Amino acid sequence: MNTIEYLKAVKAATGITSDYALAARLGVTRSAVSRLQQGGVTFSDDVALTVAEILKLHPLSVIAQANAERAKTPEQRERWSGVMEKFSESFRNLLLGCGPRPA
Repeated sequence: MNTIEYLKAVKAATGITSDYALAARLGVTRSAVSRLQQGGVTFSDDVALTVAEILKLHPLSVIAQANAERAKTPEQRERWSGVMEKFSESFRNLLLGCGPRPA
C-alpha cells in the first residue's frame, strides 16, 4: 500500500467520509490530509503509527512504507523496500510457525 491507499483504507475502516474528520482522527490538519492525498508528501512516523493502529497492521510495515515513499534516492527507497520485504517474510513465518524467528 502507499499513502493514498492507506488513507482510503482508514476512511473505509472507520466509516469516515470527510477529510476534516480524517484529519482529526489522524491528528493532523485538513491541509496536511490534502497534501497526503495529492501524493506530494507521506506520513510522519507518528501518523504511520496511528494508521497502523487503526488498520490493525504492524507499525513497522507502515513506517517502512512511508520511509520508502519519502526516500530521496533509489538506493534509499530500495533499502526501505528491503526492510518491508524482510519484515513481512519474518512476520509471515512467525504467524505460520515455520522458518527462523526474527531476532
